[in-house]
Amino acid sequence: MSLWGWRRMGLGDRCLLEKTMPPDPDRQALIEQITQRFRKQVEEHLPDDNATLDQIEEALDRIGKEVLSDLQQRLARKRATKARDNTIDCACGGRARYRNRATRTLITRHGVLHWTRPYYHCAHCKRGLAPLDASLGLDRGETTTAVRNWAAQLSAQVGFVQATTVLRSVCALDLSPSTVERIAVHVGASLRRAQSQEAFLHHRDCLPDEKTASPSRLYIGADGVMTPLRDAWKKDGSLGKLTCRYGECKTGVLYQAHRDKEGHDTRVKTRAYIATLDGVETFELLLGRLAHRCGHHRAKELVVLGDGAPWLWFMFARLFPEAIQILDFYHACEHLAHVSEAIYGKGSDLSRQWQKARQAELKQNRIVAVLQAIAAWKPKTADHFKLRRTEFGYFRHNAQRMRYKTFLSKGYHIGSGVVEAACKQVIAQRLDQVGMHWNRENAEAILTLRAAQLSTYPPDLRPHLALGA
Repeated sequence: MSLWGWRRMGLGDRCLLEKTMPPDPDRQALIEQITQRFRKQVEEHLPDDNATLDQIEEALDRIGKEVLSDLQQRLARKRATKARDNTIDCACGGRARYRNRATRTLITRHGVLHWTRPYYHCAHCKRGLAPLDASLGLDRGETTTAVRNWAAQLSAQVGFVQATTVLRSVCALDLSPSTVERIAVHVGASLRRAQSQEAFLHHRDCLPDEKTASPSRLYIGADGVMTPLRDAWKKDGSLGKLTCRYGECKTGVLYQAHRDKEGHDTRVKTRAYIATLDGVETFELLLGRLAHRCGHHRAKELVVLGDGAPWLWFMFARLFPEAIQILDFYHACEHLAHVSEAIYGKGSDLSRQWQKARQAELKQNRIVAVLQAIAAWKPKTADHFKLRRTEFGYFRHNAQRMRYKTFLSKGYHIGSGVVEAACKQVIAQRLDQVGMHWNRENAEAILTLRAAQLSTYPPDLRPHLALGA
C-alpha cells in the first residue's frame, strides 16, 4: 500500500489491516522515515497565505516529486541489499557465480533511479545475470514500461523532438529524440505483428468466437495516400547519398454516424482506423479483421465507400459481398469536370453549366442521361477520344454505385469525406511534414501506432511495451 493510501484509510480499516498483517519493523521504519521527509518538505516548501493558486500547485508538485522519488529509491535499494547467494541457477542449466555488485540506472516516471545489486556470471553460457532485475520485472530497457507508454503515445501524435519537449516540460523526464523513436518504433512494430497474426488467424477462421458490437449501420471506406520514404541511408554518409521516394500507404476507416430525425446520417460517432505500406493482400487481411472487431457481420446495414479504383471494389467484393457499394459523389464530379473542361475549356461558363446539369442527373439516378451526354461529345484529337472512352467506361462500370437519389433517400452518406480525412489525419499530418523522410520499417510502426491511437477505442499498449530480457 502506498503512503497516500495509508493516510486515506479509516481507523477501522487500519485496525483490520494490523490484525491480518504481521508487523514488519523495517516497513514501519521506512514509513516513519518517509513521513518525516514529507513533513520536512512541507515545512520548507509549503506556501504562505499570500500565495497564488499557481504557486501552491507548483509547491505541492515539487514536494510530491521529491518524496515519491526518494521513496522509490529507498524501496529499490532495500531490495538490493538483501542477503545474496554465492551461486544461482542459470537458464542454460548451469550455475552462475557471484562476481560483484553492479550499478544500474533506470528512467522512471518519478525520475532517474540508481541502485547497486548483485551481479552473477555463468561460465557455461557466458551470460551475466542480475536476479533482482527479474524480481522487479525489469527487462533490458533503460526506461520503465510507464515511461515507454508515454513515449509511444506521444510519438503517435507529434514528432520525436516535440515528444521529448513534452516529456521534459510536463513529466520532467529527459529522453533523447533517438530514444523516444526507438521506443515508439518497437511498440508500433510489436502492435503490427499482433495485428497481422490476428488478421491471418481470422482469415483462416482460427480465432475463437468473440463478443462484438451490433451496429445498425456501419460504413467502411479505404483509399491510398503517398508517404515520403527513403532508401537505406545513414547520416554519416556511409551508405551513400540520401535518396527519397514516395510509397503508397493504404488507409481504411470503419465508422458509425449519428442519425437525425429524418433518418439521415450526419456527423461521425465512432471510428476505427487501419493503415499499412504493404500491398493489397496485407491490407485486405488487416481491414477484414478490423471490420470483424467492429461487428460488420452483425450490422443491419453495411455500406462501403470509395473512389473508382478497381482494386478497391474487388477487395470490397471479396470481404463484404453483401455490402451496399457507393462511389464517392465528389470523385464522380471530378470525372465530369475532366469531360466538360475538354469540351468547353477550363473555367468557362459552358463548362460549369454542363457539369451542374450532369450532377443534377446523377442525383436523380439518371446515369443513362450522363452516359448519353458523354457519348454525344465529338472529340477532335486522339487524346480527347481516349478521354471520352475512359470516362464513358468509368460511369458505365460504376453505374450501380451512382444511384445517389436512392442512397440519399435512405439517409446514406454519398461522399467519402471521412475516408479523405483519415488519409490526412492518420498519415499526412504525422508522416508527411516538412523535411520528413522515413525508412519503411519505422514508418510502418509509427502509422500503426497513430491509426490505433486515433481510433475511438484504441488498443491497450501494455502487452507491447516489453523489450525482452
